Amino acid sequence: MASDSASKGMAVFVTGIVFLVLAALSVVFRLIARVGYLKNAGSDDAAIVIALLACIALIVATCIQVQHGLGKHISEVSPQEVSDMLRCLWVAIIAYNIALTTIKISIILQYLRVFVGRRIRSWCWATIALVAVYGLETVITAVITCIPVNAFWLGGGSCIPKKFLWFFNAAFNILTDIIILVLPMPVLSSLRLPLKQKIGLMFVFALGGFVCLVSVLRLHSLYVVSTSDDMTWDNADTAIWSYIEVTTGIICACMPATKALISRFFPHLLSTNHSRQPTLPSQGRSHNFRSALSHTTPVRLTDVNGDHKTVTRVEVGEGVYRERDVERASLGDDSGSGNGKDIFVTTSMTQDVERKSEMGSEKDLIIQHT
Repeated sequence: MASDSASKGMAVFVTGIVFLVLAALSVVFRLIARVGYLKNAGSDDAAIVIALLACIALIVATCIQVQHGLGKHISEVSPQEVSDMLRCLWVAIIAYNIALTTIKISIILQYLRVFVGRRIRSWCWATIALVAVYGLETVITAVITCIPVNAFWLGGGSCIPKKFLWFFNAAFNILTDIIILVLPMPVLSSLRLPLKQKIGLMFVFALGGFVCLVSVLRLHSLYVVSTSDDMTWDNADTAIWSYIEVTTGIICACMPATKALISRFFPHLLSTNHSRQPTLPSQGRSHNFRSALSHTTPVRLTDVNGDHKTVTRVEVGEGVYRERDVERASLGDDSGSGNGKDIFVTTSMTQDVERKSEMGSEKDLIIQHT
């Protein structure tokens, strides 16, 4: 029996360390990509750093629980060890809820980087509000599960029924996972991209589905603990699923950002020929930018009135229209004839207008950030 207990405790410890290293590396690569390479770090990166710190606290608290009897049968653990283990469990639950909340917020903030449609952005902000309120509830109820607080590990006092609290929070956690998973799919499915590329993009955004599966498995382990007479033994599985859920959430949240870094140093692994991507029809509002054209095709206006001293020359590039006011110096009697003998001298005033559809912007941004 002792060997079985030792092996289960060691499994909790080793799994925690391995997954923590993977999560930490994912965040490091993400920050290198965003801060060092792309130079476009944002609030979503700050949120994932907070999530990593909370994840570290969760796994440290869980590993300390192993030292106090987690993974052993209750008959092998002293009352003092049980009390110390429950104190660490209290810390671990708080860290777990903070980590989950900030991971979800980071993912949705990343959606806001790439989606420009008013409707999808409204849904994103509404989901952030829902996740924030839910996360605040989980942290507060974790802190004051018992009154006084130390009754959680010392016993006595007045406590919220643990079974109700655990299952309510776990079920709502799965619900928000599903919402975040489904949120970008309508926009992604509407993009006019090659089927293979569209499926690839949807797969990247659907990586959270694995985290959702882990949440369901954790919910089952919670049920086992809630009906168990050997909590120190059975709670080991819940601990493992808890930090697998958090660490895989961090890894999945970082994958779209680290793709740019992989493409930079290993271009053949994730090569995509963007030059052959089909364009999208103009929908929604236009966005005006001043930009330089690398390739333009001049279009000469032949219906120019000879009395005018200025005409407008239009250069048309891919999705870009450049308008220039130019002065015309006529040669002989050919002025205004539109026969190709006019000399156009560009004045100092130039107006560059780029008209980009809302859907086109989303396509470009999604491809850039994933």
